[in-house]
Amino acid sequence: MDISSNTLGDHIGFVSLVDTMQQDPALKVVNSARISYAKQKQEFDEKAKKLTSFLWREGHTSPFRHSFFTFHWKAPLFVFRQAFKYQVGAGWRQYEVDGEPVSLEVFDVMFDTDKGCSWNEVSGRYVQWQPEFYVPEVFRSNPSHGNKQASVALDESFDHAAERSRMLSECHESFHRYQRRIERGVAKEIARMSLPQNLYTEAYWTVSLQGVLHFLEQRLHADAQLEIRAYAQAVRDLVQPTLDKLDL
Repeated sequence: MDISSNTLGDHIGFVSLVDTMQQDPALKVVNSARISYAKQKQEFDEKAKKLTSFLWREGHTSPFRHSFFTFHWKAPLFVFRQAFKYQVGAGWRQYEVDGEPVSLEVFDVMFDTDKGCSWNEVSGRYVQWQPEFYVPEVFRSNPSHGNKQASVALDESFDHAAERSRMLSECHESFHRYQRRIERGVAKEIARMSLPQNLYTEAYWTVSLQGVLHFLEQRLHADAQLEIRAYAQAVRDLVQPTLDKLDL
């Protein structure tokens, strides 16, 4: 799924679907639910669709954590820093005793807020980056009031082309310094520290169907940053056949 041709405009970033664990993800949701009654279906039919729609609508989400997808992303670092929030492992919660917050937060390895996700990214410690940068063709500004997270396109009086040229020049200057440091013997893990956040990297993302739906719910929202919305839309397009089958 090439997201760049009509969204980001640089023909570099992409999302592709690597696999779905060799089993129909929709049917797996159904059988994960039907195991409660020691039953199993061999095919996904209209009755199964009604079941999965009911499960999701009523918040019975555990069956959706058995179907997994693996995606391959190529995206700017700053996009990944938002995407990486969707991660499995542990979370922080604050507990209360007699209605009062405990003074120390407790690290709870059983508390998975993000529904089962795993990321593995290209390591800048081991490989030397390529000079590939995302720079928008249309620059945006923050509104003077209202939602501080929002951004809107600057009007035509702003010289978007000149600003894009300046930013690209700054990126390549930074990359030139990175290369020179490596040539002088500096380790890649140190030299990379001066690289900009719009440098492209790649990663694999393995995620449950529930995790996908959680990600899409948040990152397709109008308040999400435009760039990660583009990647979220690409993910949705790739899983749309499964969502259609499940009637979600």
